[in-house]
Amino acid sequence: MATPYRPGALASFDLDDLSPDEKTQLSEIILTVTEAPDERTAIARQAIRTILRRHGALPEASRRELEARFLKIGQGPRLFWLDARQAVADGRPVKSAARLQWEAELLGDGWLTMAQQRRYDDFMDKLSRGEPIESTHGMDVIVDEAIAKTIVDSLGPAELQATVASLLTPP
Repeated sequence: MATPYRPGALASFDLDDLSPDEKTQLSEIILTVTEAPDERTAIARQAIRTILRRHGALPEASRRELEARFLKIGQGPRLFWLDARQAVADGRPVKSAARLQWEAELLGDGWLTMAQQRRYDDFMDKLSRGEPIESTHGMDVIVDEAIAKTIVDSLGPAELQATVASLLTPP
């Protein structure tokens, strides 16, 4: 079903107008920036602006709705690394009920793709077997419990809130 034409100045953003591809792009941005906000926020903010600009003005109510969605998406890395810490300790992949619920909700709403879910599962498998992974700095690292704990600790709710607020703040 086609959406009505809304001239730029009069347009009002509607989350339902985002295409599946735009949702995927936005979720990839959020997932990436959540894990390394200081390094990627400026680029991510511009990419988000480019996508949102296509849909018109972002009124405060829509901004709050989008912020809530971004916060939900941004919980994924913390949930993953909580599971990864256990997987490293046990030597087997772990998927908690919280992460299963997170995936189900986002898959159902079109904000997570099966490919993204498989990447997380494959990554978890590598971690649980003690295989090296590429860090955000391009070096291969074997994640142990201490590294996993450090990552979990860096992905707290306050950091997520600040990152999402920064991404939705106009330049």
